[in-house]
Amino acid sequence: MALTIEPINPYFGARVGGISIRDGVDEETFAAIAATFEEHSVLVFAGQPVTDDEQVAFTERFGPLEPTIAGVVGTGSKVVRVSNMLPDGTLKEPGGRLSLFGRANGFWHTDSSFRSCPAKASMLSARLIPEQGGDTEFASTRAAFEALDPARQADLVEMVAVHSLAFSRRKLSPDAISPEQEAALPPVEQALVRTNPVTGRKSLLIGAHVEDILGMVHEEAQALLAELLELATQPRFCYRHRWTVGDIVMWDNRAVLHRGHDYDEVNSKRLLIRTTLAGDGPTAADGQLLEAA
Repeated sequence: MALTIEPINPYFGARVGGISIRDGVDEETFAAIAATFEEHSVLVFAGQPVTDDEQVAFTERFGPLEPTIAGVVGTGSKVVRVSNMLPDGTLKEPGGRLSLFGRANGFWHTDSSFRSCPAKASMLSARLIPEQGGDTEFASTRAAFEALDPARQADLVEMVAVHSLAFSRRKLSPDAISPEQEAALPPVEQALVRTNPVTGRKSLLIGAHVEDILGMVHEEAQALLAELLELATQPRFCYRHRWTVGDIVMWDNRAVLHRGHDYDEVNSKRLLIRTTLAGDGPTAADGQLLEAA
């Protein structure tokens, strides 16, 4: 088999074929996949059934994984279960904290921006999917930033935002996060604009976890964030993935937002497994952003 790359749209995303993750990917082919990831932000690998260990091994070729946060199914392992099921196959309590915590993934967000070192990338594999619904949608914050005029870009590059897991979860319900989770992950400062160290291209770091922007009153900051979110999530900058069992999708948390779409969580079962690449370091500690923070 020979590696194939098929762009999804003019702005981001590519379908990757001609490989078998389970059977192994040679170094030359892997280097080409890694370069494609930096350029296209979202990679779709169809027909790739894997075990948890095989997914972990493939993800770790891109770099070290970040630990799974406390209080979710998967804590203590290298994987996150994106599911309405518990490990024994029973359904989560519909209104319970575990269900609410997962349901907040329906907001546009970027994984782990509430950590001091936000995630670089995430990889999600489909193991069990409902008959209808449960799609995952992506939006290019790189395309959104590049659509702005240079003066506006320069203003945004100087800004530092505050990200909070508790803030995003409480948009859904006061019970969507435990006191232990909130204490373990206090608010952190992140640059509003991230730069890809490989390509040099810049992207907005926005989404549901952003509570405030330094130097702005809360209402002013939320108005700016809403404006930037509307820009990033316009249809031309979006890709909606409809899952098939065996699909693997990898995305760049530095350059895209994502959100999960609804499905019947009471009568259907869904299981996707996520592995998450750790980031390279704090975003608000680069160059002039040290002073801005």
